Amino acid sequence: MEFLCDTNYILFPTSDNAQNKRLYFYIDNELVYDIVLKLDNDSPDYKFPVNMRRFKGNKVKIISNPMMNICFEKADKIQFDYDGKYRPLVHFTAAKGWINDPNGLVYANGKYLMYFQHNPVAATWGNMHWGGAVSDDLIHWEEIGDVLFPDKDGTMFSGSAIIDKKNLTGLQSGNEPAILYFYTSAGNTSETSKGKPFTQCLAYSNDGGKTLIKYDKNPIIKNIIKENRDPKVIYCEPDDSYIMVLFLDSHSFAILKSKNLLDWSQIQEITLPDDGECPDFYPLCADGDSKNIKWIFSAASDRYYIGSFDGNKFIIETEQKRLNFGNASYAAQSWSDIPDGRRVRTAFASFVIPNNPFGSCLNIPQNMTIKTINGKPYLSALPVKEFEMLYKNRDVKTDVVINSDMPFIKSIQSKACDISVSASAENSFSLELFGLKISFNADDKILQCLDKSAPLKCENGTVDLRIIFDTLYTEIFADFGTVFMGMTYIADSNLNSLSIESKNAIIHNIRVSELNSIH
Repeated sequence: MEFLCDTNYILFPTSDNAQNKRLYFYIDNELVYDIVLKLDNDSPDYKFPVNMRRFKGNKVKIISNPMMNICFEKADKIQFDYDGKYRPLVHFTAAKGWINDPNGLVYANGKYLMYFQHNPVAATWGNMHWGGAVSDDLIHWEEIGDVLFPDKDGTMFSGSAIIDKKNLTGLQSGNEPAILYFYTSAGNTSETSKGKPFTQCLAYSNDGGKTLIKYDKNPIIKNIIKENRDPKVIYCEPDDSYIMVLFLDSHSFAILKSKNLLDWSQIQEITLPDDGECPDFYPLCADGDSKNIKWIFSAASDRYYIGSFDGNKFIIETEQKRLNFGNASYAAQSWSDIPDGRRVRTAFASFVIPNNPFGSCLNIPQNMTIKTINGKPYLSALPVKEFEMLYKNRDVKTDVVINSDMPFIKSIQSKACDISVSASAENSFSLELFGLKISFNADDKILQCLDKSAPLKCENGTVDLRIIFDTLYTEIFADFGTVFMGMTYIADSNLNSLSIESKNAIIHNIRVSELNSIH
């Protein structure tokens, strides 16, 4: 079919039970875009919007493989609705479509900007675009739709953002510095980019992150090896330079350096034996001491090193450590340019719910610090303080004695809650919340949830737990945030209570805060 594109969006009917079709978009007989979706004209479950702004004014021809009639509706605006049985209350989800890696996290013009890998036409991985959202407080987000689109060089894989405060690239127009976005063009992941390699590219925005313009001299870094990807860029104050960490292959990563944000040279290669993809690299004050700056090098599965960096070489000072022990939470990235100096990050948790218009969510933003426990430094992640604005019906219990005849039971009226438990590490206990069981074994100091476990340090003989529970995803923080478990789990709303059981345990305090929805 061929039509004059005079609309911002076209809405395709789809259903989970239909077969995949690849749609080819042509302008003047040139393939400009292709997507895979479960097109279903006869009995659709959903209508997924595809952004067509960049094609407006052109005659567009769409062909389907396998061949079928192509039906769609036009729309100048789309609604972002967050209803549905499985919609998380306090975790960010796209209104429609799949999301994965957080991308381009940056604070600009008084707003937190958050982008993410997005499949706009299905609740499963594929057709990688960048979706976007904006917030005043890191908790309540306004979705702005897709901003970075597949092209002849590839689909849009992960990347990062910073503010070009000195206008080194010359891309600024207007009074505010341009926002720079570094991303991977994943060549050969679509028909439009067939035969192209993975390269690192640049986009920029002069309207506060609403519109991203691709640099006309892309790529800024040609293919180094195979599917090298996920550039993370940070300003390095010690020698007034910019540093990029980049996944190479297997467990190897490159550190690259630039003075102008356009020309990059490799200065080091790092290996994380048990991790790969999506690196992050940033400085932190160890134990809050501004005179003791250490750098964190981490990757997608939350293995990390702590070390020193002078702008030319990262010196690793610890063995490889692990933060996340759960069954979800992947590809964490931290925000750039937060004015109060905090290092805040988020990650994504993967889940697919049949007959549901969205897939996966993002973590509650976490404040990152370095804490020394039992004489050793660890990376710590705890929910940002802004999260407490969602609290309602807070209840605190102290010095609770639990035994076989006397468990602790409390009814929970909200489908999302924030629970903190501090207990003696001398006795085992288990906690159950909406059917999800979390256990502490005092003999080996192991925390267990579903089929995942984590060793605890239990400094000063105390078990420190914080649990943020939501409809599909639970975040468990232990040992003051140095142990994290991101767990996908579908809540059983019939079991709306917190119970703590033990043969004999002393719970120093229990804090239960029910949560308002972010929507």
